[in-house]
Amino acid sequence: MKKLIGIVVILGVIFILLHSTPKVALRFHILFMGYPKEALITDISGNKIDNRIDKKKLATLNAKTYTLTKPPFEKDTETELDTFLVQKVGFLYFAEYYSLL
Repeated sequence: MKKLIGIVVILGVIFILLHSTPKVALRFHILFMGYPKEALITDISGNKIDNRIDKKKLATLNAKTYTLTKPPFEKDTETELDTFLVQKVGFLYFAEYYSLL
């Protein structure tokens, strides 16, 4: 029983660490999508244009958009996945792909 509790605590700590900041959450999401190289080497910057245009929508979601300098390329849709939405829920951050379409 102690081992099970220890494993659950360790997994909980890892989960919290992987969602503790916007950039770490975004890198983890990119890694989880199947792009490990891009998750490690890309630079992440705030997307000032989308943050300004969608200011009200993003404020209600408690979120910001971020842009990748070396985005992953998705072969199925033949697009670069360059803009992501990072939402703050409590003290944790969660990322998802953001498209204007």
